[in-house]
Amino acid sequence: MTLRRLRHSAETGAISPEPTPGDRRATAAGYAAILLVALVDALVDPAIPGAVTLGLIPPAAAAVCNKRQVTGLAVVATAVSVVLVTWYEATTVTSKCVHVTVIAALGLVALGVTMTRLRREAQLRHARSVAMTLQSAVLEPVPPRLPGLDLASLYMAAEAETLVGGDFYAVVESPHGIRMLIGDVRGKGLPAVNTAAALMAAFREAAYYEKDLVEVAARLESRVHRLAAERTGPPGERFATALLLAFDEPDRLRLITCGHTPPIMLRDGTAAEIELPDIAPPLGLSTLYPGGVRYVEHELPFQAGDTLVATTDGIAEARNEDGEFYPTAARLTGWSRAWPQHIVLHLYSDLRGHTGGPLQDDAAALVLQRPRRNAPSGRRRLPHLI
Repeated sequence: MTLRRLRHSAETGAISPEPTPGDRRATAAGYAAILLVALVDALVDPAIPGAVTLGLIPPAAAAVCNKRQVTGLAVVATAVSVVLVTWYEATTVTSKCVHVTVIAALGLVALGVTMTRLRREAQLRHARSVAMTLQSAVLEPVPPRLPGLDLASLYMAAEAETLVGGDFYAVVESPHGIRMLIGDVRGKGLPAVNTAAALMAAFREAAYYEKDLVEVAARLESRVHRLAAERTGPPGERFATALLLAFDEPDRLRLITCGHTPPIMLRDGTAAEIELPDIAPPLGLSTLYPGGVRYVEHELPFQAGDTLVATTDGIAEARNEDGEFYPTAARLTGWSRAWPQHIVLHLYSDLRGHTGGPLQDDAAALVLQRPRRNAPSGRRRLPHLI
């Protein structure tokens, strides 16, 4: 998908699938194969029954073509076979009838396979649409601009089995400043969505009333335990990594990480992971620490032009066909001077190009940037991608 298409999709509110002309090319190739077989059969020894090979063309096209295209190929292949066995093949009448019958039967089989495939694809599209609708209902849009910050977000659902995952993010403008959260719940499906929704609701409530980021983290930990107590399941079934951020003073960020993927700072054309010295365990695992969990705030300089990219592990652990992980920091270096909305557009396109297919895990990113002092005030804003 090109960057131009991504921008257009962002402006219309969603990323739609790119048109796939593969079925048209396959149909053209099928007709060309029919023509080639007809020419060869008409020119070679009439004792060789070459027309029967026409029966292989519709089943081959059934893998990518639609019902109308496969039907056309089957009808043409059968009609051409009738002409070939009648005028260009010196075989018995019984053999000719058998050959035409086999070709027609293979055409019917190809049509049945095509209808089954299309029905399955429609079911998968519907399931994915429901999953994305559910995820969109859980994730509230991130405002593109708040006092002192430009923001953008990205969510890419795992296409394997069309399951909804537990990646989440939230941004709250409170009386104490701006509070941000990004996290990843263990597992997939409705249990993960329920946990993510509960954590985001708890965060929005706590972030608005609590000035101390440590108290917000403690509230989230408590919410996971209450959620686990309300439902049956093995101990430790519900937990989530999380990164909490607060921007309430100029040129400074405060962070607490609960076992989450390190954020990446883009500054002066470079990209570097922020390794925090004190990392709390994921939310929901405090019972494994008899002495209790200690949440430590870390202060981070965040000056004009700086950009912080917080991601979930679905991005860093995305693999290409050679099994190589996605080099997040190295790729972000090239976009260190871009605006947040453009960073998520580049990240989406580049991540899909790296994997060469569907993601095996959900991926989410939250990008926040201190506006440059000389940045134009009327620049165009794109909505978040989901």
